Amino acid sequence: MRPLPYVFFVLAVLCLLSSRVPAQTCSGRIAGIVKDAHGTEEMAFANVYLVEQGRGVEADETGRFVIENQCPGPVTLRFSHIGCDPEEMKFTFRTDTVLEVYLHHHENYTQTVTITSTAGNVGYEERLDRQSDRQLSDVLEGINGLSSLRTGTAAAKPVFDGLFGNRLSIQNNGVAQAGQQWGNDHAPEIDPWVAAYVRVVEGVDALQYGGSTLGPTVLIEPAELGPRTKSGGKVAYGFRSNGLGHTLNARVTDSAFVAYRLSGSLKYAGDQRTPDYFLTNTGHREANLALQVAKYLNPRLTLRGYYSLFNAEIGVLRGSHIGNLSDLEEAIGRSEPFFTEDRFGYTIASPRQTVSHHLAKAELEYQLNEKDRFTLLYGGQLDDRKEFDVRRGDDDRAALKLVQITHNVQTTYQRTLPGRQRVEAGLQYERVDNQNQPGTGILPLIPDYNAQRAGAFATYRREVDALRYHLGLRFDHQFYEPITISRDLPRRILRYRHNFNAVGGAAGASHRISARIRTDLELTYRERAPQINELYSQGLHQGVSGIEEGDSSLVPERSAKLTGGVRFTAASGRLSIGVSAFYQRIAHYINLEPQPDFRLTLRGAFPVFRYRGIDAELYGAKLNLFGQLGDLEVDSRLAILRGYNRSDDQGLIYLPATNWRTSLQYPFPGEMVLNLAALVVEKQSNVVPEQDLLPPPPAYALFDIGLSKRLSLGTNTLDLALEVDNALNQVYRDYLDRQRYFADAPGRSINFRLSYSW
Repeated sequence: MRPLPYVFFVLAVLCLLSSRVPAQTCSGRIAGIVKDAHGTEEMAFANVYLVEQGRGVEADETGRFVIENQCPGPVTLRFSHIGCDPEEMKFTFRTDTVLEVYLHHHENYTQTVTITSTAGNVGYEERLDRQSDRQLSDVLEGINGLSSLRTGTAAAKPVFDGLFGNRLSIQNNGVAQAGQQWGNDHAPEIDPWVAAYVRVVEGVDALQYGGSTLGPTVLIEPAELGPRTKSGGKVAYGFRSNGLGHTLNARVTDSAFVAYRLSGSLKYAGDQRTPDYFLTNTGHREANLALQVAKYLNPRLTLRGYYSLFNAEIGVLRGSHIGNLSDLEEAIGRSEPFFTEDRFGYTIASPRQTVSHHLAKAELEYQLNEKDRFTLLYGGQLDDRKEFDVRRGDDDRAALKLVQITHNVQTTYQRTLPGRQRVEAGLQYERVDNQNQPGTGILPLIPDYNAQRAGAFATYRREVDALRYHLGLRFDHQFYEPITISRDLPRRILRYRHNFNAVGGAAGASHRISARIRTDLELTYRERAPQINELYSQGLHQGVSGIEEGDSSLVPERSAKLTGGVRFTAASGRLSIGVSAFYQRIAHYINLEPQPDFRLTLRGAFPVFRYRGIDAELYGAKLNLFGQLGDLEVDSRLAILRGYNRSDDQGLIYLPATNWRTSLQYPFPGEMVLNLAALVVEKQSNVVPEQDLLPPPPAYALFDIGLSKRLSLGTNTLDLALEVDNALNQVYRDYLDRQRYFADAPGRSINFRLSYSW
């Protein structure tokens, strides 16, 4: 037989035989449950997507899922849920496997926003670690709708849906952050290095948090210590070319006898620089420490503790403090500020600020049974702030010295009821002792005062099929006892007493139209008592270079807010789109308004700002889009906000303009990630020039670029990152920056960061 026909004969026989052999079948099984990161709530109807096979399954109402007919080999599972960061898990499948998956849940039956980027399979805590050399406000700006009210490079605080300052409560590891929060130049005394999650909650979810707030609450949360905590650590160094800034971070975690995490940060930076000149006296120093502990005494009883120390020295732009009225008029809007040096320096001279903030927390959690949980928490804080003005001669005394001691006690009870119901209630008490320290030689801006606040809240949640609804109530009683010094001669000690009651309530619903689409609607009513600075400020607010005057006749603000939205999440977790809008009316809105005349004092010439109660209106919309096109990841956020002073029929000042943030991330082979980001901010067109000392600045666009690389060193990792902020060295002034009156914003900065993890 010739060779070629022989080959055909053999192939024919093999085909015949193969038809009698049964096809290979795979009978492997992957099962598991999806929970939230704290392990207290199942992620009902979560999506589980098999990347290699392009198919997925949906978890049931208890978060449990099963994948049948799985073949041995590499498996990549992507877990997603409406309101969660998607997570990927890679492993080699050999035999039946049971998984327990934890997602960080941001939408607990209400609107909550957070960072969703996952490029390069980088965890949430790691993404925050990479920003630890920045201010906390820069980190928070990753949340759509959240901007920063700035005082140059000195400090910044968050603005969410147009609310800032005392209207926006910040919770530091479950304790209402207390300090001199009245100052727009007083940044929250929180080190970003200790944060694992940052998010904003509203409506019913915000009712449980104490503090002076008109609705939203910003949560700064470290990674929880629990039975799953692994031992390890990280040390990181960062360099920023603008200001020649250095940052050193370290963290160690262990769980031998007691689970603990010890963190520390050092920051040292000099004068910032615009594209055209140095911002003289804008250096910055920080030395921070945090210790977090948890002891699981038994399966039902857990004891947690936390201590943080935040120390900072901050330089205030020298050109913002002017000696006489004519120079002040010339300084406002000047292309280059007065007292600008043509050289870089690390020296921090007056005007400057120093702050030392201690926070201690003890928490006891008792799980009575599977349905009932009881928590008792104590938080104590000590805030020591000093502000130094430019004085004649060698007088380096502080112009303001304030020491504030705060005590918080709260107890919370949770009960899970049949039919997917849950109730939660709590009692809270806060005491504040705020004292001016002697030796300044200047009448204090803020008087001595004692304050007490007692609060109670209750919430109810229920889920019926595709509908989840919730409601809550809150009541607070606020007492103030300010002790002031008369402004006229002869000087007298004056004592006052104020009692304010504030009520709050919220109701909302979330409807799961399908496994991919969910809608939310919520109505919130809140009241906020006026704060001491709004009632009794009288003098130079050094950090913002202005004189502020309070009004002791102010009454509580009353706010009603309606929020609605819709969110879509694809089964693969590769596309998520969210749209939301709100409308808010605030009666007796306490507005800080610039006055037309400047004032000359012994400390120089300054603009004047006064607090006044008006009727206000706020409304806006937000769009979030997260998508993956192959390996390319797109994260885009648009925020639109409008505010009106209905009393005077004009726009509200100090609200963020429309802004659009977009970032593109692309992972290369070898665990390298390229990041491109753009921020476009429109001109604030909602106000007229006569309302402020200067017209709103022009629109601007900023572009950033970054490249990161991860190296595996056995079981340890080394991360390298190179970034360029404001890559085009754009000259701009931001409307929300109080020092835009005197100077441009900082220019380009080339940043390098490395971190080693074990």
